[in-house]
Amino acid sequence: MKSVLMKNLANKVASALILAMVSQFVASCNKSKDIEKVETNDKLQLSVSISGIQENLDNSGDKKAALKSESKPLVRSYEEFDAVVSVDNHLEQSSSIRIQGTNLKSNSGAARAEAIGPGVKYRLFLYKEDGTFVSSNALTANSTGKVAIVAGQNYKWYALSYNNTDDVPDVTSGSSAIALAGGKDVLHAAGTLSVPLNATGALPLGIVFKHKTSRLAIELNSMGMFGNMNSATVAVTGLAVKSGTIDIFTGQYSNLQNHTQTINWASFSNVETGFNDRKVAYAYTVDSTTANSVSVSVASLQLAHAADGVAGETAVTRTFSATPVNFSAVSVTPQIGKTHRILYNLVESALSTVTNSNSGQPVRWSRSNLYFAAGTRNPYRFYATNAQRSDAKSYFAYGALTPGQFVNAASRQDPCAQVYPQGVWRQPTADDLYSISNGQGLLSTLLSSVGQLLGARDETQESTPGDGSATGKYAQYNTTSVANSAFDARSNNLRFYYNGQLPRLGVLPNGFLDLDLSAIANLLGGSYGSQSAIWASNAPASILGLVNLGVWGHLASTEQQEVLGFPTGTPFVRAKRTGELLVSAVGIDVLTSTLKNVRCVRN
Repeated sequence: MKSVLMKNLANKVASALILAMVSQFVASCNKSKDIEKVETNDKLQLSVSISGIQENLDNSGDKKAALKSESKPLVRSYEEFDAVVSVDNHLEQSSSIRIQGTNLKSNSGAARAEAIGPGVKYRLFLYKEDGTFVSSNALTANSTGKVAIVAGQNYKWYALSYNNTDDVPDVTSGSSAIALAGGKDVLHAAGTLSVPLNATGALPLGIVFKHKTSRLAIELNSMGMFGNMNSATVAVTGLAVKSGTIDIFTGQYSNLQNHTQTINWASFSNVETGFNDRKVAYAYTVDSTTANSVSVSVASLQLAHAADGVAGETAVTRTFSATPVNFSAVSVTPQIGKTHRILYNLVESALSTVTNSNSGQPVRWSRSNLYFAAGTRNPYRFYATNAQRSDAKSYFAYGALTPGQFVNAASRQDPCAQVYPQGVWRQPTADDLYSISNGQGLLSTLLSSVGQLLGARDETQESTPGDGSATGKYAQYNTTSVANSAFDARSNNLRFYYNGQLPRLGVLPNGFLDLDLSAIANLLGGSYGSQSAIWASNAPASILGLVNLGVWGHLASTEQQEVLGFPTGTPFVRAKRTGELLVSAVGIDVLTSTLKNVRCVRN
C-alpha cells in the first residue's frame, strides 16, 4: 500500500514539473512572437507612436526656386528635346508635422519632420539598462502599439523600419546586428526611458526616425514641355548602390554588399499627386564612399497636352521617336541621411534662324507664342499647336506679366523669363529681330501702309508667306533646324501667324481674359488675319527725338507689288522692327501701349 501511495505521489510531482516546463516554454515563445502586444488597461504599458521622420533638408525654395539662378541655366540640346540637368539635395515634402515634447527621456528630433506613411511597419526593440534583452515588437505606423514595461525600470530602446509595408527582420539571440535587404529606405531611431516607480496605465513614447541610407532621387520633369508624361522607355545605368548589416545599438553598417537595383519607366511615380509632369524614381545605398556615375536615357516619350483653354481646340498627344536621348553622366557621392536629387528638366527644343541677329548669331525661337494660364501651377506656357487664334491669354502690354494689363515703368518684367525652368527663355531684343526683319520704322507709319500696294518689292530675306487656306495666314522664316517627328508643320517651321494686335486703349474691357475669340477678334479689327505683331524687350534710344520713351516691336504682313494700280507678282513677307511711343494714362502712373503677342527666344 505504501508503495502505491509513493508511486501516485511521484506521478503527480512529475506531472507538475512537466506542466511547469511547458508553461515556461510557451512563455518564452510568446516573448519573441512578432505580434503587436496589447495589454489590458490595468497593467503598465508603453504607448508607442511615430512622431515623424527627421529630414536633412536643403530646400532654399520650392520646386521652381530650385532652378532660379543669377546666371542662365546650361541647356543641352538633343535630337528630340533639350534638357537642363542639375544636382541638388532638394526633398519634396508632402506633409510636415511639429514634433511635440514628451516627459520621457527620448531621442531628440528636429522641430519639424516628415509624416510617415500609413501602414508602414517598424520594429521596436526593448532592452534593460544593463543590455538585457526584454522584447522585440513588430508594430505598424498610424496605430498605437502597446508594449509591456515594468515600473521603476530604466530601458534602452531601438526602432528600425524599411519605411514601407515590408516586415522588418528580428535580431538573433545575443546579437544586435541585422542583415538588411537592399534598395530600401532604412529608418533608425534610438533612445532611453526611465519609468517612474509609481507609474500606472500607459506611458507615451513618440519615435522620431532618421534615415540611415542615402537616397538618390532621379526626377524627370516635363513642365518645360508643357505636357503630362504618359509613357516612355527609360534606362538608368551607373548606379553603385550597396546593402549591409546594421547594428541597431550604434546605427553603423558592416559587411557591405553590392546590390543591383533596376530603374525603368515602371519605377517612376508622380512627385505631386494628380500631376504627371513630374516623375521620380529612387535608389538607396548604405555606402557613403563610392561615387555613382548615373546615366539616364529616355526614348519614345509620349506627352499629353491640354487644349490650352481655347474654344474649339482639342488636346494634343505628342510622341517622340524611339531613338534614345542619352544624357551625360552625372557623378554623385552619397551621404547617409541625405537625398541627392538628379533633376532632368526637359525643355521644348527651339528653331534656329538662317538669318543672324545684328550681332551675327543665329537666334533660337520658340515654336509657338506664349500665353498665360491663370490659376495654374505652370502658368507661362507655349501653345501646343502653333495656329492663328485671337486668344485673350496671349495679348500682352509692353513689360506686363499678365495679358491685358498695363504696368508702370518700375514694374516692367519679361514674361518669357517666367517660363519653367526660369531663365531658359527671354523676350527677343531689337538685335534679335534682325533675324526676321529687313528694316525699321515707326509703327504708325508702317500700319498706314499694311495691305496697300507697294511701288517696290520690299521682301524680307529667308521668308515665305502662308496663304491661310487651312491654318490661317502667317509669315514663315527659314531655319537650320531638322524637322522633329513629334511636331507638325505648323510647329516645325518658324511661323508667325497673323493674330494682329490691339490698338492702344485707355481702358480695357472688364474681364478681358474671359472674352471669347470673337470678342477679341472684334477688338483686333482689321489687324487680325493681316498682321503679326510681337514685342521686343528693350527700348530704342529715341523716337522722334524723345529719349527713353519708346519701345521696340515687330510687325509682319503679306504684300504685293503694284503695277499700273493693280496688284501683281508673287506675294511676299514684309517684316520690320517697329518703334512706338508709350503714353501715360491720365491721372495714374501707368504707361499704355498696344497689346501684342509674345514670342520667346533662348537665353
